[in-house]
Amino acid sequence: MKNSQRKIFWGAVQPLLGSIIGVGIFGLPYVFAQAGFGIGLVHLLVVGLFNLVVLLAFADLIVNTSAKSRLTGVIRRFLGDHWSYFATIVAFASTWGAMIAYIIIGGEFLHAILAPLLGADVVFYQIFFFLVSSVLLIGGIGFIAGLELVFVLILLIMLALVLAGSLPYADFSNLTQIHSEHWFLPFGVVLFAFSGLAAIPEITQLLGKEKHQLKKVIGTGLGLTAIVYIFFSAVVVSVTGSATSEEAVLGLGAVVGNWVTVLGVLIGLFSVFTSFLILGLSIMDTMIYDFKWRYLRAWGLAIFVPFIVFLLGARSFIGVIGFTGGILSGIIAVTVLYTYLKAKNDPQIPKRTLAIPNWLILLTILIFTLGVGLTIFATT
Repeated sequence: MKNSQRKIFWGAVQPLLGSIIGVGIFGLPYVFAQAGFGIGLVHLLVVGLFNLVVLLAFADLIVNTSAKSRLTGVIRRFLGDHWSYFATIVAFASTWGAMIAYIIIGGEFLHAILAPLLGADVVFYQIFFFLVSSVLLIGGIGFIAGLELVFVLILLIMLALVLAGSLPYADFSNLTQIHSEHWFLPFGVVLFAFSGLAAIPEITQLLGKEKHQLKKVIGTGLGLTAIVYIFFSAVVVSVTGSATSEEAVLGLGAVVGNWVTVLGVLIGLFSVFTSFLILGLSIMDTMIYDFKWRYLRAWGLAIFVPFIVFLLGARSFIGVIGFTGGILSGIIAVTVLYTYLKAKNDPQIPKRTLAIPNWLILLTILIFTLGVGLTIFATT
């Protein structure tokens, strides 16, 4: 690979990492500890591999339509308006679910820093986080998306510091514990943590004439993400074991020291604020450009739906991301794969460009459909 090609390649991997690695990473150690690290690792590898199929399928669809296409546009192209509306509703619900999770954990992070000085219950800080984020969102801070790569780099540095500081406290027998009664718990959280469809159109545009590297970019990005997730989860679970907290860093700080809590909370807050704004902007842009809504009306839709659901009682970080990942992300994945099968019958699409075999697409649909069904069963 020439230097110019290598530069383009890694320039495309970076936004994929920035899109996938987010606050979902903080939920992984808890579900790994609850189910057993071995069970969590199986979920991570299996979900990661089948999620790779979904990302590759979506990438093929983007290449065969337009690099500027988004999920709903691709689905409308091959399945029609009704499916496009369905995908929009599910995608919005998934986005709102993530925003609820950010309100929950953002308030918990603020509570960890400010409560020793100011007091007050965690819900006060969660509402404060929502209000500040909503005010920032009304300004349309689109440039904040470019800071995601900075977050990833800082997060990797944090992981190195956490490893160095945590190894003396590690008890590796914590990684051998198995709790089979919670065997399915990691599924939704892992799928939430691997979500990255939104980055595919961007990296397709970045590759330009190097689109033949797209599959390698996606495989590399997902592989590096899996390594980071395994590494972080193993460190946290080995130190805190069954006492692993839902957001990982507070429980880890209780064992290793306050410096881990402060470092983890600061990184977490940066991630949550930027992610909340980016997701809110994505809903606003869709309503403004696709449905011709006025700016303030789109802003109101973006922020008040998740806030109302939060006020109605959605307060569990793991519960929210498990539901959002296990059900909503699962439905989106199945819809993408069904679109892929339909696209294979489109006479305008060269058949050799949609190379993922039908048996693998159908197997992936089966896995995610079972995951959605089991998540619904587990939450009812």
